[in-house]
Amino acid sequence: MHGLIRALKEHEPLPSYILSLIISVEIVYIFLELGFFQNVDPEDIRYFLSALAQVEGTIIAIYITMMLVGVQLTLKEYSEVVLNVYRKNIEFWLVFISYAASIVLMLTLLQNAGNLNPSSLRLAYIWGTFNLIILPLFVYDSFILFNPKVLIDKFLKIYSITEGDTLWKIYRISSKSIQSQNVGATAYILRKIGEYMRNNFSNKIKTMAREIEEKRIEKSDLAEFESILAFIEGLTHILRSLALYTVDQFESGRISQNEATWILNMIEPIFRVIFADLVIFLYPLYFVPEIKKNLEHALSQCLLELELIIERLQEVPPEIKKEELRKFLNVLPYNFISSLERTGCDYLAERAKRLQEFAKDDEKYNDFIEI
Repeated sequence: MHGLIRALKEHEPLPSYILSLIISVEIVYIFLELGFFQNVDPEDIRYFLSALAQVEGTIIAIYITMMLVGVQLTLKEYSEVVLNVYRKNIEFWLVFISYAASIVLMLTLLQNAGNLNPSSLRLAYIWGTFNLIILPLFVYDSFILFNPKVLIDKFLKIYSITEGDTLWKIYRISSKSIQSQNVGATAYILRKIGEYMRNNFSNKIKTMAREIEEKRIEKSDLAEFESILAFIEGLTHILRSLALYTVDQFESGRISQNEATWILNMIEPIFRVIFADLVIFLYPLYFVPEIKKNLEHALSQCLLELELIIERLQEVPPEIKKEELRKFLNVLPYNFISSLERTGCDYLAERAKRLQEFAKDDEKYNDFIEI
């Protein structure tokens, strides 16, 4: 029982509703033991069932109206791609089905109000009590769902970040949030991506690289590895698009300097993790002929996205350019160029050298300005 009470306090859905059902049964049987609902006139039963059906109908109508208003506001803030979060909200459908079925039961019993057996009445009492008890729970759940962090967490549970068009959906939500001046939602999404890349993704790519190096991998696994590289390319593309969109929104005055730097500072570490994964963790695979070409292509695309960000940052106002340009120029890992040269990727090494030289020139220029 203590576990169920704790679950109710923390609002874990299934235990909460089980506890609500237990409480409903207890309440009804306590009233029955006290002599309530005994020898009740059929007209009173008819009135009670009719009133209960009307109350439940009113409650569920208000609830649905509230949800529709919340969905409209959410779509305005975060784009239509979050609609599935509400559509796949199990609690909403459980509550809706419970209320709808209870109303149907009450109306059915009304047809035979003068000839009802005690079991049917008890079921109606228990069900009606249960629906009233869960009312605070699902209202609370609905308000919680309007919280950006909860909404994003549920979205990322529904859609795996590495599958399908999830990255495009993430970009739609992030860009719409920036446009709506809800920069905190975008920052939270980027934080979740960063956590995934540093932990789950890096561990996954290390394990796969070790298996490939030890010749313990099948063709199907190679196909999975290629899909991982495609995900990296897609992620850097989305991050670059989001970085450029952030700069555009800052220049148009829609978001402040602090908000723009906040987002850029969330994007830059993810690029660091990506380049570390591609060069440091996967370094032995550059000597595997079946994989080298795909690795080079993925690395080339990631470098291209980084170059585009750096090119755009050169045009931004000085208050952002000075710090952000320096950070993105220093994204590449230590010994990045020498590692590429040892693997025979000379053309990629040359592109990295140009970024490195530009970073040195930029530091000299900034030092000169400060003097």
